[in-house]
Amino acid sequence: MWRVIMMTMLAVGTMTAFQSFPAQAQYAVCMPARGCLPATQASYNACYQLALARGWNESDNVERDLGGRALDWFIYQCLAGKIPRTNR
Repeated sequence: MWRVIMMTMLAVGTMTAFQSFPAQAQYAVCMPARGCLPATQASYNACYQLALARGWNESDNVERDLGGRALDWFIYQCLAGKIPRTNR
């Protein structure tokens, strides 16, 4: 009986310890008719900052090509790995 109690306490303690570590949240970045890509907040921010560094801005999402989502398309392509993250 003592062994069962100790194993239960050990299992509960282990699960509590693992839950205390922060997890990297996953998001889905979706484009109509293209699908969704998984992204963390850090990867999305990196692609957003790259877009800003290359001259994109929020107004590029207003009524232009791609149904007004040009900046979003750039970020989507960046997350897909189709846009190099370094300037050459």
